[in-house]
Amino acid sequence: MAPPPTAGTLLAHDALPAAFRPSHAADAVRVVYQGVGYDGASREVSGSVFLPVGAPPAGGWPVVSFAHGTTGLADHCAPSRTGLSRLERDHVARWLAAGYVVAATDYEGLATSGPHPYFNGEAVADDVIDVVRAARGLHPDVSGSWLVAGFSQGAHAALFVGLVAHHYAPELDFLGTVALAPPVHLPLLVDVLTGDGGRRVSVLLPFLLAGLRASHPDFDPRPFLTDAGGALVDVASTATLVDMFRAIDRQTNDATGITGIRARPGIDPVLHACRVPVTRMDRPVYITAGDSDEVVPVEVVESFVADLRRTGTAVRFDRHGGATHADVLAAGHEQVVAWSGTLAASARPAGPGVTRFGALDADGDGRLTEDDFEVFALRLVQAFGEAPGSPTALAVRHHYRELWRAVARRSDLDADGAVSQAEYLRLLDGAALDDGFDRDVRPLAEAVVRLVDADGDGVADAAEFTRLLRACGLSDEESAVALAAVDHDGSGSVSVVEVVEVVRDFCLDPSRGEAGRWVFGRT
Repeated sequence: MAPPPTAGTLLAHDALPAAFRPSHAADAVRVVYQGVGYDGASREVSGSVFLPVGAPPAGGWPVVSFAHGTTGLADHCAPSRTGLSRLERDHVARWLAAGYVVAATDYEGLATSGPHPYFNGEAVADDVIDVVRAARGLHPDVSGSWLVAGFSQGAHAALFVGLVAHHYAPELDFLGTVALAPPVHLPLLVDVLTGDGGRRVSVLLPFLLAGLRASHPDFDPRPFLTDAGGALVDVASTATLVDMFRAIDRQTNDATGITGIRARPGIDPVLHACRVPVTRMDRPVYITAGDSDEVVPVEVVESFVADLRRTGTAVRFDRHGGATHADVLAAGHEQVVAWSGTLAASARPAGPGVTRFGALDADGDGRLTEDDFEVFALRLVQAFGEAPGSPTALAVRHHYRELWRAVARRSDLDADGAVSQAEYLRLLDGAALDDGFDRDVRPLAEAVVRLVDADGDGVADAAEFTRLLRACGLSDEESAVALAAVDHDGSGSVSVVEVVEVVRDFCLDPSRGEAGRWVFGRT
C-alpha cells in the first residue's frame, strides 16, 4: 500500500455555494487536504479557501489561517458545509479587503472521518497549519508568509499554533498569532463559569464536557450531573451552536449539576490537559477580549496575558469596553490588520543568553515550569513528524514530564510549581544531583532514541540523530558539533547511555557546553 500524501497536500476542491462567499472574495473554494489525526492515523480534513479581489502583490498574497469558533461537534456543523456564521464571514471579509488569502479549516472530525477533538488544541493545530499548505496548492500566487487568527475555540487553537507553527512547518514563514476572546486558563475559566449556582449554564460547558470524550475516551461527566445536565451533554454531541443556545435556555448551573464542577473526581486533570501551556512564543501575539464577554470573562484573559508576558513573549492586548463575546470579532479589527502588516518587518525575538540557568530556561522568563517541558516535548514530536497523540509521541511527552518532576523534586524549595534561578543554582552549587537522576533521565533517553530509530537497531545512527537535531532547530554545522559531542565512543551512532550522559551533564551544569541542550529544543 502506498504511503499517504504528505500533510497539507490538496486532495480535492470545488466551488462553495454563493451564499458562503464573503464580500471582497474573488473566489471561494471548498478544499479537502491531507491531514494527520491526533493519534497519528492518516486523515482527510476539509476547509474553505477564499481569494481576495485584485492582482497578487510581488511574492504572492499573504495568508490568514482563520480558526473558527464553536459550531458543534457533528459533521453537519462544519463551516465548509453550512457556511461561516455571519459575524465570522464579515470578519473574514475584512482580511480579504486587506489583501490576504483566508484559509479556514473545518478541523479534523468535522465533515470528515473520526470524532472532532473539541478543545484539544494539540489535535487541531496541525489542521490550521496544513490548510495553508493546501491553499498554496490551490493557487500559485499564494505566498508562504502567513499568520493565524482565531476566535473563541479557534483562538484556543490559534495559541497552540503559535507554539508549534515554526517547528511543524519550517518551510513556511509564520508571522504571528491573533487570538480573539480565547478560552485560556481553562481550569480558572470553568471555576468562573460554574461558581454561581444560579447562573445560566454557559454554552461552552456542554460542548466541552461532550467533546472531551474524543481525546479522553474514559471520561464521562454524566454520573455527577443531574438528568437535565446529562441531557445537555447528550444534545451537545449532535447540536449546532444555535441548537445549544436553545437547549440551555433557563438552565442554571445548580439545575444541571454543573456548579463547582471542577471539584468533581477526574475533571481537573482533563481540564489541565486542555490548557494552553504558558511558555515563550517565538512570534508576536495579539489578544483581544471584551468587557461584557459572557462566555470568556475578561479577567480570565487578562490573567493569561500577564502570565504570557512574563515569559518574554511579545504580546499586544486590547480590552474592548462593552464588547460581548461575539462583538470581539469586529471590535478593533482595523488595529489588528495594521498590527499584522508590521509583522513581516519585525525582528525575531532573540533567544535567551547561555548562562548556567539561562541555557536550560528556554523561554527566558527566569524560572522553569511544567509548561516549559510540555512545550519542549510537543515541539519536538511535531517537528519530527509525529502526531502529538501517537504512542511514540505520548511516550516522549510523558518522560519529559517525568524529567520536569525530577528537576522540581530536587529544586522547587518553596513548592510553588516553578523553579527559580536561585533555587536551581542553590541545588547545583550545594551538591551534585545523586545517581538517581540517571534513572530519571533514562526513560526519556529511551523514548527519544525510539522516536528516531527508523531501523529498530536500538541506537540512533548518524543520519537518524542528525535528523533529530535538525528537528530541534540546530543548523547543519551545529548538528555536526553536537553529534560529535554526544557520540562519546566514536562509534558513529548514539546510544541510550550516551543520551543519558549528555542530558544529565547539561542539567547538572548548563554552562559546561551545549551537547545536551538539543533535548530542550529552540524557540
